[in-house]
Amino acid sequence: MKVPVVLTTVRFEIDGGGQLRVSVDGQPYADDRSLSRDDVRAVLDEITTRLETAVRVEVHEADGTTYSDIETPPQLAEPTNSAPKAPASALAGAGFRPGEQVALACVVARQQADADGNATINLPPALLAASRNGLVLLGLTSLAVAPVEATT
Repeated sequence: MKVPVVLTTVRFEIDGGGQLRVSVDGQPYADDRSLSRDDVRAVLDEITTRLETAVRVEVHEADGTTYSDIETPPQLAEPTNSAPKAPASALAGAGFRPGEQVALACVVARQQADADGNATINLPPALLAASRNGLVLLGLTSLAVAPVEATT
């Protein structure tokens, strides 16, 4: 999945009767349809699938309540009769123990450690849920590796 530098913003405005208006980066979306609160998930899946990337979601309720999150495209099933994909370019490294699992890490955020050497990095809930397993914090100077711990 490609991740843009700036996320597209999908805005849902829900009126007092539960009717839904949708815009994508300020442009009206699905104006030709009558949508309700129950359509939020389907419309969001439709948009993220079409864009093939994560989006920022804002939900504005009639009472002034606002929610925001990051949403990723739904996992799509591979067609069973599709031609095999060309192999991706490989990344290689050496110096590991025989049989050792090796993980590739992608830096999505950085935070300076405090005076006690502790660091807390906040991620959008959708990104955290999609990538929680296997996350580590890596000190770029010390090369210390710490497993991610839940904070309150």
